[in-house]
Formats: sequence, structure tokens, C-alpha cells
Amino acid sequence: MFLLIAVVVSAWMLWRAFRPRGAQLFSQRRHWSLLLARPMADAMEVEGFYSSACDHFTEQAQTIVRAALLHQAGIRSNCNDEAVRSHFSATLEQQWYNLDLQALMTGDEPRAAMAFACVRVAFLVRCALLMRWLEPDLAWRVLLLNAQRAQDCFDSWEEFGKAYQLGREQWVAAFRVDSLGEAFHEQHLRQLLTPGSGAWADVPWNTPAALTPTLAGAA
Repeated sequence: MFLLIAVVVSAWMLWRAFRPRGAQLFSQRRHWSLLLARPMADAMEVEGFYSSACDHFTEQAQTIVRAALLHQAGIRSNCNDEAVRSHFSATLEQQWYNLDLQALMTGDEPRAAMAFACVRVAFLVRCALLMRWLEPDLAWRVLLLNAQRAQDCFDSWEEFGKAYQLGREQWVAAFRVDSLGEAFHEQHLRQLLTPGSGAWADVPWNTPAALTPTLAGAA
């Protein structure tokens, strides 16, 4: 019972961590790149995740998610914020595509692992931006490249969601930690794909690719 209360309180605190100052959304491509993280954002009950008006976590929320984010990024938990920023600045753009794929096991299904990695990278990078560990230009380059990777590997939200479901199952079955997520079942996928109410249902999978040339500032 105590654990359940702690989880509920933590989720509520994280929800309060975002400070939306209106309903302003990101551009289509940026919004699409963040939708990949929907299973994890829903698990953490994060509101404002997709709003450009949300630009930082509160100090309280930083404390809640800090250790889990650092663990996913492969950074020591005793690093201060300046060391974390230096690490991300020096390595993220060159190594982001290895995150959660460097620990693959012999029996892992590769496409499932890729979907799981795409979800977690989207969530990690957006949260790192809100932790003020990343410069926005770097964060969005990685987010858009991660979106491009997902589009190149899968043909629909449904295919991506099913692969993510299997990817998370095989991840935790091998005693690998997913402290920022939760079990993702067929029911959750159906909810995301329900026309009119599901977050993925009315968003075309084949949105403009991340690497499609655009006018400066239109990303």
C-alpha cells in the first residue's frame, strides 16, 4: 500500500513539474517525434510533454526522475548537472543511436528492440531538455533523427506499437531496468489507435521525414 501511494504521489508531482503557459504546440515534425514517447509519457502521467510552452522541470520533479534518466543515459548518479551537460554535449549526437541497443542479448528480436529504443530515446531526450542538460538545437536534432529512424524501420503506428510491446517484454524478462515505464499491453495499444480519441490514431505515420529539407526555423 505504501509503495502504491508513493507511486501515485510521484506521478502527481511529475505532472505538476510541467508549467504550461498556454496550449501552444510544436511544429508537426517535432510533435511527431515526441509522440513516439507516448507509452512512457502516459506511464508517468506527464501532461505538457508535447507543449512548447513547457520548458523545464521544477526542482522537486528533477529529484524524482534524475537517477532514472542518468541510469538510462549511462551516466554516474553522482555526477553534478555541469558534468551531465558536458557528457551529453560531447557524446549524445555521436552515440544516441546506441542507447538501449548496446545491451542486446542473443535471443532479443531486433525490430522489437529498435521500437523500444525509439520510445525510450524520445522520452529521455525530451526530459533531458526539461532538466536543462541539453541545448535545444542538439536535443531537437536527436529527436528528429530518432523519429527518422522509427519511420525507416516501421510502416505504421500499429506495427511500431506491437514491436514496442514485445521490446519491453523482452527487456524486462532479462532483468533489465525500465524504471520510467510500465507494462504495455494490447489494450493500451488499442487505446492509442482508437480513432477520435487515441493519441496515435489521427496522426499519419508518414509525416514529413526528419531529414526532409525545410526553410530555416520550420523544423
